Amino acid sequence: MELRKELDGCSRVVVKVGSSVITKSNGKIDTRKIRQIVEDISDLTDAGIEVVLVSSGAVALGRSYLKRKMPRAGQVELQHSASSVGQPKLINTYSRIFEENQKICSQVLLTHSDFRDRKRFLHTKQNLEVLLKNGLIPILNENDSISFTEITVGDNDHLAAQTAQMVNADALLVITSTDGLYDKDPAEPGAKQIKHIPFGREFTDINFDGKTSMGRGGMESKIHAVSKITPLGIRAIISTKNRDRFILSALTKNVGTFFSPKSEYDPEERKAWLISTKKPNCFIEVDDGACSAVLDSKSLFATGIVNVFGDFFQGDCVEIRCKSKTIATGICEYSNEELKRIMGNHSNDFEGILGFKKSCEVMNTINIVIEKEVINERISS
Repeated sequence: MELRKELDGCSRVVVKVGSSVITKSNGKIDTRKIRQIVEDISDLTDAGIEVVLVSSGAVALGRSYLKRKMPRAGQVELQHSASSVGQPKLINTYSRIFEENQKICSQVLLTHSDFRDRKRFLHTKQNLEVLLKNGLIPILNENDSISFTEITVGDNDHLAAQTAQMVNADALLVITSTDGLYDKDPAEPGAKQIKHIPFGREFTDINFDGKTSMGRGGMESKIHAVSKITPLGIRAIISTKNRDRFILSALTKNVGTFFSPKSEYDPEERKAWLISTKKPNCFIEVDDGACSAVLDSKSLFATGIVNVFGDFFQGDCVEIRCKSKTIATGICEYSNEELKRIMGNHSNDFEGILGFKKSCEVMNTINIVIEKEVINERISS
């Protein structure tokens, strides 16, 4: 099997399929699409390419079975109940069809805690490595039946990106309804497909309309997810379900949108883990003094924080910004709500303000990764 030239040397791929790919408009499972997924992955495995499958669909499948006492739409309880019904139906379908193709799959359900807790991260990584080395196909999904807001990965686009980093994948393939990225809603006349996105491309001119009715993530979510892994040297493709052999086509032909990774970037394993688990749209704004301290490999303290944006919790990885520019990423010891109360204050005052003190530091220096571009700017100046 000959992969497209951009994937030269690729031997391990994470494939993510959205809810709209494997379910019909009525919410029922689309067995034909799952059969296509399984046959393509089986052929890749036979060709010596290891594949991790991240599959949405459990909530969408289970929702159609909840006839009475339905939780309100958008409530976490709806995802819990629907997922607990849909997940076994989904994995049973995959398992049956994989066995028809003389392959064995496994199920791994994850939450954000499995990525942000270093010990759990390493245990999960080891588990996936054992499965892959034994020729099995791990099927991952967010554990929607137990995940609450504070521990949820967010959606399976980000789960796939974090998994790609975890298993040191060479590429991430995201299969969705549209054939990659367009300059505006592809349903509009004159919409143009963007075949290639070079690393560092800004998306200010892109219209991200087109969220599917089944899933939680739209195209913007996919771009956020891809932006987590291209800085780590991992290639990415977003392609459509609307062609025969849609996984093999995306990996062997010039279709969809290809995202070039950053070249010459080989971060230490822990730094790569920190960057890949960064929560999107969450950051801490600091003053010049705190900025200089962080860039001098010192910890971040509340006295230098001037603003907090986004919803995050203790243990989450968020950006540090100064004058709207990202300077670093780190693990936060306090939630966004706690930080809003203690920012600008000395650590001696934390207990009086919050009633407790988790740490004197907001971020410890060992848990902070400085942006490489910022380092280069300081060296050149």
